[in-house]
Amino acid sequence: MEHSTFLDAAENGEFDVVRSMVEDGTAADSKDEHGRTALYKAAKHGHADIVNFLISSGADVSARDNRGTTALYWAAVNGHKEIIKTLIENGASADVTDDRGWSIMDHIKSSGNQQLIEYLESKSASMA
Repeated sequence: MEHSTFLDAAENGEFDVVRSMVEDGTAADSKDEHGRTALYKAAKHGHADIVNFLISSGADVSARDNRGTTALYWAAVNGHKEIIKTLIENGASADVTDDRGWSIMDHIKSSGNQQLIEYLESKSASMA
């Protein structure tokens, strides 16, 4: 139950709840039944403050869920450029593919976001 509350708070942008729970001992890398971490959920939904806090609390920027996706993958799919930069600057790989073979770059190209395409290309993202 505690992990569920923590993960929901990260997904919903409830920074104070996330911070308090980590300070009280909840692992920054707690996962749900699909392997999704709080960092994954915060990145997917655009909560940069939570992303930064979780990274500074030791969250694994490369953690993958049961479909092979990562926090960076979902930040890219949803166009959260600040979070994308933060994750890459902290060691996240842009060369991740999901269980269907879709790469981060595939999603960005389908969105037509030229700024993100150029940024990821500059970071040696897969051009699959």
